[in-house]
Amino acid sequence: MTIMTASKEVGAVRPDYRHAYPLLIIVALGVTAALIVRHSLVPKSFGQYGFYRAAALDDEKARLSRHAGRAACAECHEDVVAVHARDAHGSVECETCHGVGGKHIKDNDSPMARAGAKDDCLVCHRLLDARPGSFPQVDWQKHYQFVGVKDNATACVRCHSGHEPLYLDQDLRKARLHPLIQECTSCHIGRTDQTLKKPDGHPQIFQCDYCHPDLAKSFAKVAHAGLRCTTCHLFVKENAFSGRIVRNTNPRFCLLCHRKADFKSDAGPPTIEWPEHIKDVSNDAPDPKRPCVTCHQAQIHDLYRKDAQHAM
Repeated sequence: MTIMTASKEVGAVRPDYRHAYPLLIIVALGVTAALIVRHSLVPKSFGQYGFYRAAALDDEKARLSRHAGRAACAECHEDVVAVHARDAHGSVECETCHGVGGKHIKDNDSPMARAGAKDDCLVCHRLLDARPGSFPQVDWQKHYQFVGVKDNATACVRCHSGHEPLYLDQDLRKARLHPLIQECTSCHIGRTDQTLKKPDGHPQIFQCDYCHPDLAKSFAKVAHAGLRCTTCHLFVKENAFSGRIVRNTNPRFCLLCHRKADFKSDAGPPTIEWPEHIKDVSNDAPDPKRPCVTCHQAQIHDLYRKDAQHAM
């Protein structure tokens, strides 16, 4: 009873929150400022199509295209585009090798890249286990050794044009359809030796000598016997059953290996001066488009055998 009386006499102490008022005012001012800033910064079209800025669509439409496309290139380079479209790189867009062209289209003085270094080509054509066997690949060290290139820094474009890498004598898109040609590397990733004997029970695959046995036998006896048929008879796969095949007789194709050049050594295939070679061996008017096989058929295979003519 004494304690309760004392408590009533003194009175209870009431809590004092006045020290928190400044903090509450600062927080309130901060929230107000944030709402004002948000209102001023958030675009008016925000939320019109969901949690996005609707006006962004108009901004993107007005933006200069970085990639111009092949049609834009053809407006000034029609002849180059026409040549490019008929050769092995026909499906490759111009800007894949030359970089984006939007700025160049707008300002002709703005240069574009001229891909030509060896590594530029090897981005697509370096021999890799991850790539399908039907894709053109090259072990560049062995390739350079085979054609007698002295300096490993030599660019691929010293022999191969980026627009006409194989110098086809006909439009690849118009080449005849051919049954699918299989190679060992189509299934055996990383195995480049295609001379191994197939084991018993091996799945049947279509190879050149199945339909062209006489030509295959005659080819095995000539100087080019170390090459695969598809080295000269280019095969481009179109689907799981067939592709386009080109019997390439363009002299510039043969000159990929046999043209004399300062970057080639005597260790490679025999080389000739071109077109001086035509003058040396013929009294006829020089014709740089005359197929090499007109004179050198015996170095490839015998097309003139009666039992082999139908095979081509």
